[in-house]
Amino acid sequence: MAIQGQHLPLLTLLQQFTVETDRYVDRVSVLNGLHRTDMHALAFLVQAYRSSDPVTPGKLGEVLNLSSPATTALLDRLDRSGHVRRERGGPDRRRVQVTVTDRARRLGSMLFSPLAEHLASALDGYSADELRFAERFMADMIKATTAARADVPEP
Repeated sequence: MAIQGQHLPLLTLLQQFTVETDRYVDRVSVLNGLHRTDMHALAFLVQAYRSSDPVTPGKLGEVLNLSSPATTALLDRLDRSGHVRRERGGPDRRRVQVTVTDRARRLGSMLFSPLAEHLASALDGYSADELRFAERFMADMIKATTAARADVPEP
């Protein structure tokens, strides 16, 4: 399917939003001595924490597209810095689960509160119907991006 001219302005804005979000993450990562991969891991782990989904090192590596040794190195860094804990849990006590610490949640809040406040302020001017439409739109864009990633062959 070719990109139609009517879609181009909106797709360009989505691309710009993604670039600006990446630039924000880069800046707060550097200021706090974290790698970009560390930030992605913490974001995923916080989301899992909020939804009470247990995360294993294998699941984290899969989500981040990391090898087992790279996942171990990532978890070692985050563990040393006090951002995650590895615990044996669940019905199979041999299985390791990774959780974010209170310290990591506080750091995440500190790093991303300014962005969240600016985004919330920008959303204040929209009606409830417009916000519902925006939610549907963003959910559809996430699904489309996930589908496009699945179409790209594994490296």
